[in-house]
Amino acid sequence: MATGSILLGIALLVLVGLFLARPLLQASQREQRRLSQRQTLLAEKDAILDQIRDLDFDHDTGKMPDEIHARQRAQLMESAAAILQQVEQLDGNAPPAETPEIEDVDAAIEAAVTRARSGKAKSSRPTRSSKAGGFCPNCGKPFDAGDKFCVSCGRKL
Repeated sequence: MATGSILLGIALLVLVGLFLARPLLQASQREQRRLSQRQTLLAEKDAILDQIRDLDFDHDTGKMPDEIHARQRAQLMESAAAILQQVEQLDGNAPPAETPEIEDVDAAIEAAVTRARSGKAKSSRPTRSSKAGGFCPNCGKPFDAGDKFCVSCGRKL
């Protein structure tokens, strides 16, 4: 009789425990059902952006080699772009698959790159002031006329 009472007590304890834990177990399922498809996609996008931020941090701290970082970052960027395209399609703001405007932009970018490589591109940096002293012979950075040391590398001028 003692064994039967112990088993009955354990069974009753398990049933009460499951009954009390049921709201906690079902809360995540109800929350997932309540989220719309757009909200789910935006949550996925945020998670991917967090992964990219963590990946960049690991690379900046030297924990990850360049080639692995580049490959993983490209994969994460592709998946984030795909999610953003899905969100735009849901919103009805999706651009057509291939438009002539995009080709024009690509052509303009290619022309700008060609001009920059040939040295014909205008510099977007402001012109140097009259107090400019020249360029550092060690690192090539500009310095002011009154400087005694290079701001970039520290070499005596």
